[in-house]
Amino acid sequence: MRGGPLAVLGAAAVAAACGRPESAAFRPPRTPLPPVATIALRTGLTLALVPNLPGVEVEDTPDAARREVEVLGVDARALRVLWTGSIRVEKAASARRREDWVRARSNAPASATPLPAVPPDYEERTIGGELYFPDFASATSFLLPGLWPEGNASFAGSTALWVSRSAFRDLTQRGEAKVPLTLGARFLREPASHLLRRASDLTAGGGGAEAADLWKAGVPSRFSLRLDGQVVEVATIPAASWFGTFEILADEENPLVLAVFPSPATSPVLDLFAPVKVLKTLLGYRVAEVTTAEAAAPVTTAPK
Repeated sequence: MRGGPLAVLGAAAVAAACGRPESAAFRPPRTPLPPVATIALRTGLTLALVPNLPGVEVEDTPDAARREVEVLGVDARALRVLWTGSIRVEKAASARRREDWVRARSNAPASATPLPAVPPDYEERTIGGELYFPDFASATSFLLPGLWPEGNASFAGSTALWVSRSAFRDLTQRGEAKVPLTLGARFLREPASHLLRRASDLTAGGGGAEAADLWKAGVPSRFSLRLDGQVVEVATIPAASWFGTFEILADEENPLVLAVFPSPATSPVLDLFAPVKVLKTLLGYRVAEVTTAEAAAPVTTAPK
């Protein structure tokens, strides 16, 4: 069972992506949206991630492209999350049939009638992992979900899907912050990890580590998502780095990165070794839906 939490997201939907947008910011909806309540970071919070593809509405995203992220535990020091999703894989019997077809066709004489192609037969498989961030409260680096591995893993020094509170304060007060991307940790999903490291070396290497880690804040914006079944807008702090654009929830207590749109500057070398289109497919995402712990809890009634 292979595939990271977002490594296969774009495979089903990348063909629908259109030209490079100005940013990954929220586009005004057709109808007015109600005000939003505070989204608290607590155990039980669940996020639905989908590919961040310009021109593709969330409702048009295939269910198989969604990844669910649940906060299993969070305290003053650490964070634990569970991510789940599904991938489409070819059945073993189907793969054998197609191998036999290829073998028979290659051994057939040139005058033989061509054998009809054998269509593949797929099945859905559940994938997922439980990830632990032991110093979540004091960490500084941001770990893109497209790099998350299957199974159990621990990532010291990482803030998972959030930026640190100190980085959030720097963005809002100084207009910029150092937010390094997690690049060298063990267990990172390939090939996305390799491509990201290569893109970092090629695109940001000339400016040094300081330039590579720098996020610059934009004009406060709004972002659309579904909260406990209701479409709402939330306030965000947009930011940009060499890697792309980010939408950060405007809440120092819960600075969740709601969207990432990879858009490093293209070059012949980058296109050869770490194509931007591939980075967008593997590493771009947006939070489409949030379910709070209160909404996720079963409703109980007191005995009469």
